[in-house]
Amino acid sequence: MILAVTPFQQLNEMHIQHLNEIESLIDGVILRTPMSQEVLFEWVNMLTRHGFPIEKVIIHSDVELALNLGVKWLHFREMDATAFKVKSAYPHLTISMSVHRVASIQQALHNHIDYGVFGHLFMTPSKPNQEPRSPFEVQRALDVGLPLIAIGGIDKKTVQEVPQQFSGIAAIGSVFNASYREVERLRQHWLYIKEG
Repeated sequence: MILAVTPFQQLNEMHIQHLNEIESLIDGVILRTPMSQEVLFEWVNMLTRHGFPIEKVIIHSDVELALNLGVKWLHFREMDATAFKVKSAYPHLTISMSVHRVASIQQALHNHIDYGVFGHLFMTPSKPNQEPRSPFEVQRALDVGLPLIAIGGIDKKTVQEVPQQFSGIAAIGSVFNASYREVERLRQHWLYIKEG
């Protein structure tokens, strides 16, 4: 599984064009943006009118927006109790959550969260003063048993160091600042790792 994560900014037609260009290479896109509910509702409708499948849209935290759009996947911040309530009330929805500590991963697993997004695995411009997770921390996280998606500094070079036990990878810059061919190479490297 490969997820795109939008940069934290107002999304526009350029993002729509790029997402439709790489749609076949990604399994979903987390819409992490400061846009208002109303504006994001219109933007998602424009995205899908241009051919992007609604099944690949992942709404960040806004349950009402997701339900109004017919989106089946939501992503939440670490330990956001809303995620647990939503999963209980709507078990058919796919719910993911950022998880950066073993205790958070255990809590997510206990509350039937479908995926955790764990990181950061490598140095990344979005966390310039923070060291990546150590191999020990990564293994402890994977050992909990919740399917985890790796995030943080993943590109076509570092992806080769992502442990095979991860269920997928997520990226911001390596997807939105990359050409179709570069995203394709990232996908090929990840599939090669998953196939062993």
